[in-house]
Amino acid sequence: MEKILVIRYGTIGDSIFASAFYRELRQALPDARIDILVDEIAEDVMRNCPYINKIFQIDGKYRNILAYISLFSKYDTVYFLKSDSFFTIVAFLAQVKNRIGFDIKRNKFLTAAAPYNLNRHEIDCYLDLLRITGIPVKNDRTELWLDRINDSKAQEVVSNIPNKKVLIHAFSRFAQKNWLDKYWMELIKYLSNEMRSQIFFVGGTGDIKNYQNIIDSIGDSLEILPINMCGKLSIPETMSLVKNMDLVIGLDSGVIHMAAALDIPSILLHGPTSLVRWKPRSEKCIVLSRHFSCSPCCLQSGTVKYCKNRVSDCMEDLAPDIVINTLKDKFGTISGKKL
Repeated sequence: MEKILVIRYGTIGDSIFASAFYRELRQALPDARIDILVDEIAEDVMRNCPYINKIFQIDGKYRNILAYISLFSKYDTVYFLKSDSFFTIVAFLAQVKNRIGFDIKRNKFLTAAAPYNLNRHEIDCYLDLLRITGIPVKNDRTELWLDRINDSKAQEVVSNIPNKKVLIHAFSRFAQKNWLDKYWMELIKYLSNEMRSQIFFVGGTGDIKNYQNIIDSIGDSLEILPINMCGKLSIPETMSLVKNMDLVIGLDSGVIHMAAALDIPSILLHGPTSLVRWKPRSEKCIVLSRHFSCSPCCLQSGTVKYCKNRVSDCMEDLAPDIVINTLKDKFGTISGKKL
């Protein structure tokens, strides 16, 4: 039996993108042992994945190098979806026969390497690692897998709500991705008062105050008050809540990729990041974006292009009317029946 270890840690979106890799690998090698080495975030996303046998969580690096060498030595093949010089060196020291990753400087001592093309979608880059090892790729869609406990919790939250349910994810750790608060206020008033929707907010504990500031600024003019779930849900619970929504509106973030993987209609308010690399892979995702000569930029200092404005010009130019007109055109006016 072939034994395979896959390494992919990082953001929620990256972990969701990797779901296509795991599925295609399992379908090609149904009898193989496929384990993954991930961080806590990726473990929360992958917990119920039917294509893997076991999840190992990263616990430090250099102080545990002997433990990692011992672990890696049990495998015939290691795929590096996350480029990491430490783990590629560990695989070499553990004498793993097949060490497969991207052809970039951070990766050391690979036995097979695929180009990492910044003008190619991240999912396709992952799948290229299968292609260079002769494994066929038949499908590039992403997936998520829910468990009954979290799904039941989410259904309890929404069970007595007769209105259409709209989830909003309004804040990113990168300020340049964010929409203006005053824009959110206008959109929330339209969703609540005109479309008669029940809005849900999701995010971390640090976002609770941000959402509350928006609601306080709107005042008493909302006919249906939003439900703020920030800081109350784990990643698996958030996935289950997304599954119970009629529509998700958000930024380039993990939540919008949850909606894509779960086949839930969504609207992406897109700004400075690359759609070529990070666009949700879903026909039900509507992307609203304003192109500027500097688009896309990578947000990170030290890159060729870096947005220095706290509020990106491309996000400021994406006026609320654009979103509201999209809602009218694509989803109707609800009136309790259509979204």
